[in-house]
Amino acid sequence: MDPTEALVTRLAGAFADLGLRHVVISPGSRNTPLSLAFATEPRIETHVILDERSAAFFALGVAKQSGIPVALICTSGTAAANYHPAVAEADQAGVPLLVLTADRPPELRGVHAPQTIDQIDLYGSATRMFHDVGVPDASTAEAAPSLAVRAWTTALAAPQGPVHLNFPFREPLATPTRPAPPSSLRHGRGDVQLPPESLAELAERLSGRRSLIVAGGHQRAGFAAAAAMFAGQAQVPVIADVQCRFPSPSTVVYGDLMAAAGYLRSHDPEVIVRIGPVPTSRPIWSWLQETGAEQIAIGDISGNDPLATVSSAYRADPAITLADLAGRTESGPPAWIDAWRQADDSVGGAVTAALESEPFPNEPAIARIVWESAPTGATVYAGSSMPIRDLDSFAGEPRGDLAVLSNRGANGIDGVLSSAAGAAASDGRRVVALVGDLSTLHDATALGMIARMGLSVTIVVINNNGGGIFHFLPQAGSLLPESFERLFGTPQDLSLVPIAEAFGIPARIVESPPDLRSAIVSASGPNLIELRTDRERNVAVHERLRATATEALR
Repeated sequence: MDPTEALVTRLAGAFADLGLRHVVISPGSRNTPLSLAFATEPRIETHVILDERSAAFFALGVAKQSGIPVALICTSGTAAANYHPAVAEADQAGVPLLVLTADRPPELRGVHAPQTIDQIDLYGSATRMFHDVGVPDASTAEAAPSLAVRAWTTALAAPQGPVHLNFPFREPLATPTRPAPPSSLRHGRGDVQLPPESLAELAERLSGRRSLIVAGGHQRAGFAAAAAMFAGQAQVPVIADVQCRFPSPSTVVYGDLMAAAGYLRSHDPEVIVRIGPVPTSRPIWSWLQETGAEQIAIGDISGNDPLATVSSAYRADPAITLADLAGRTESGPPAWIDAWRQADDSVGGAVTAALESEPFPNEPAIARIVWESAPTGATVYAGSSMPIRDLDSFAGEPRGDLAVLSNRGANGIDGVLSSAAGAAASDGRRVVALVGDLSTLHDATALGMIARMGLSVTIVVINNNGGGIFHFLPQAGSLLPESFERLFGTPQDLSLVPIAEAFGIPARIVESPPDLRSAIVSASGPNLIELRTDRERNVAVHERLRATATEALR
């Protein structure tokens, strides 16, 4: 067998043995051997996406939804460079990706050969592993299964993230037509459990104290049940991002509004258990920097403490650790958690009433309706600017039947529609994407891909004609209006409805809560819903709602 064909077929077969189920291919010539090998492997579903940036974020969405590595394949040159934004997000968010880039052979590098750039360590420190495979020969082909195991285990090892394999192919390019036979190659997840002595030490540090759990980001399956069990037994309140919030008597729903109102400063715990990255809420960020409480991290601490406030860390799976702690920790004072529950209920009742009295459409109310109307078992994919913040602050009571995802690793607005599409393609469940107009325009080519694939994605676009989040920043008050609008507001004066329809997606503008609810509940296949809001009025709505929360806590 040709060495190139042997290498790529064995590699595709080995990844399939390990559990790879999705590959995203960006069309090109130099990647022909890889593309054909993975496309002919029957255990792997193939997605072909023209735009490399969109393709990479699509793969990111599949991997976020499934928790399983996804393979990305592209040709040489700038195609690989277009994967970089999603690779950066995967790095920061801990998402396992396998980036397989075709390359020119060594003799064509550095001599201005067409479609050739320096791909050696292209993504720098954003990858967990880089390996230049070398021009295929009998040795590299023989080592393909071993390489697959190394890449797979590295992508899944804590901290999870992207792996980059670079393949220099010489012409003629091999065209594999038959997959490699299945082997007995297998790999377990490798979760980390604290040893008994460390678990006992942690339980002792938490026993009987005024403790608080602060959880950020998206957590793996099993976290909610374990956290609810431990928090209920130990009487510990839990402030969790909307991405990992769960129904429980211990869950604090309105932590962001309570922090902004100063409640957390007046109810300092003795110890804070930190899980995952810092929360979305900036008021909670600020409080974590100011509080004198001891802060203990459980999980992978690397890169998750930009506040530099964690004093000790236990590197173990948070779900396993919290489950192990249940029953080993003496409960905290009953009055401690009772005070949090009463405050949370007061804020929730007042803010819900205030939301109902605000003129519609307004952005907090849109977030609340999306949350309440999303079908059972759906995934809500939120834009990383204002949409995820509004969900975090105003969604209301947690829903254990929904998954919430957002590209909050690098926090870019690029690729959000592609990521939502990937989440839908991962397991077929409906995805409701809550996004802004600029995020939608930035990733508009994804609309064509969503339509072509017929994905179950409902796109709810908040069209405030520009960058709404900048009105909450100092620039809004320190610049002349014309300078602010040109540099930060950036109005595009476009409706997303005709753009979506041009790509073949049914779309409409809605203006009332019943129409928005009905449009979400009755949706099938891809569709787009647009709502028009005003950026300056949006700031005033947020200010009134925060003032309502502050008054409720008095």
